[in-house]
Amino acid sequence: MSESLKQRVRDKILRQRGEDGGRPIGDAEGDDPRLMDIRADLALLDQAIEDDETVQRLAAKYWVP
Repeated sequence: MSESLKQRVRDKILRQRGEDGGRPIGDAEGDDPRLMDIRADLALLDQAIEDDETVQRLAAKYWVP
């Protein structure tokens, strides 16, 4: 069975964070909007159920097929 959309979105977000320098998300400073956005998106993803509209929106935002 293939990975769920939710897991693929999570993997893509974490991969992008790594490509951006790999700083831990908890180290995001107030002046780093990209890391703050990633932290917020991961929190939304954690709260969403598998087929939730939030997962679909994040998949579109991060270009996850």
